[in-house]
Formats: sequence, C-alpha cells, structure tokens
Amino acid sequence: MTKPLLLALAVALPAVASANTVATDGVSYSQEPQKIWGGEQRVEGRLGWLIGGADVGDANGWSTGFAGGIGYRVGDATLRGTLDYYRIGDGGGDAQNRHGRALRLGGALRYSLFHSGTDVPIFDLWGEVGLGVEHAMWEPGGVLDRPSAEIAIGYDIDGAGNERSPGRRRHIGYFMAFRTLLAEGPGMAGPAVCGGPCDTPTKPSRVDTTMFFELGMHWGR
Repeated sequence: MTKPLLLALAVALPAVASANTVATDGVSYSQEPQKIWGGEQRVEGRLGWLIGGADVGDANGWSTGFAGGIGYRVGDATLRGTLDYYRIGDGGGDAQNRHGRALRLGGALRYSLFHSGTDVPIFDLWGEVGLGVEHAMWEPGGVLDRPSAEIAIGYDIDGAGNERSPGRRRHIGYFMAFRTLLAEGPGMAGPAVCGGPCDTPTKPSRVDTTMFFELGMHWGR
C-alpha cells in the first residue's frame, strides 16, 4: 500500500503547487494562473524591411524599401495603420531604366489564425487585409496617386514580459510576412498586341501587382 500512495502523491503535488490558493471567509479554492492570450489588449509598433518586385503600369522591377505601422490589438483582432516607402521602376537590364520612389499610407485589419503557448516564446500565425493610397514619384519628374488594396499572411515570434496591468504585457519579438499590393494600373496607349505566341492580341493588364517579403521587429505593451 505504501508505494501506490507515494506514487499518487508525486502526481498530485505538482498540480496543486501550480495553482494559486485564495481564501475568502474561511473557504479556500484554487485559481489557475492567467494565460497571456486570454482577451489580451495591447498597443504594438512594427518596423520592417521590404524586398520583392513593384509594378506601376509597364514599369516593373526589383524593389526594396521600409515599412512601419502602429496598431491596437484586442484578443485575436488588430486594427493598425501602415506606412510603406519603396523603390519603383524598371529592372536594371531594361532599356528605358525609369526609376522613382513610392509612399503608401493605409489601414489594415489583422486576425490571428493560430497561436500557441501561454509563456514565452509565443508563435502567432495571422492573415491581414487592408486599403491604402499609393503616391508614386518618378525621379525625372511626375507623380501618380492611386488607391490600392493589401492582402498579407505572416507570423510573429513574441517574447512577453511581466504583466504591467490586467490584460497588458510588454512584448518584443520579430516577424516575417508575405504582402501583396493590388492597384489599378494607368491606361496604356497603343493597340492590343501579342507579347508571345497567341491567337488574340490584348492590351496590358490594368491590375498592377506588387509583392513583398517583409522581415522586421515588433514591440509594445
């Protein structure tokens, strides 16, 4: 009888020690530690590096830039503002070699699709949709203003600090994301053509697609 009793105590004691015991009017009960993700509210900032390809009409080529944002998160949903600054223009081997910069201001809604961990580090997989306005500036002269939409998916690795107030913690970590910006391309003059073997010539697509891989840091409380 002694060995089974000792084995039962060895299993039960860690479970009892992991809970907080609270006494009220002589009545004791156990309370589990609060989980980080339980209806959390926080403000967060982000700063990232962009690398990919930018598309403005028939000018498309390699692009790099920077992205920043600030948001407010409640539970799994985050509403945030975004600021992107990146290169636009032709590829290095193109004869025209047009070049410039683009500034994009926008807003986005992010939702956590999956997260794991109640202690650091925390993995968070999310999806995001947004709208914005792109301001393209060509270095030889000329600007183009147009609305654009955003679709993104990415993940965070989050290191959470001590709880500063109920439901709020300091946090810092890094993130990786794949972002796609969609905008209406400017009307291109000229007849429909065949860019390769085809039986029906067409004009260039009026939808410009810019794709970026983003890597950066996030922080807040």
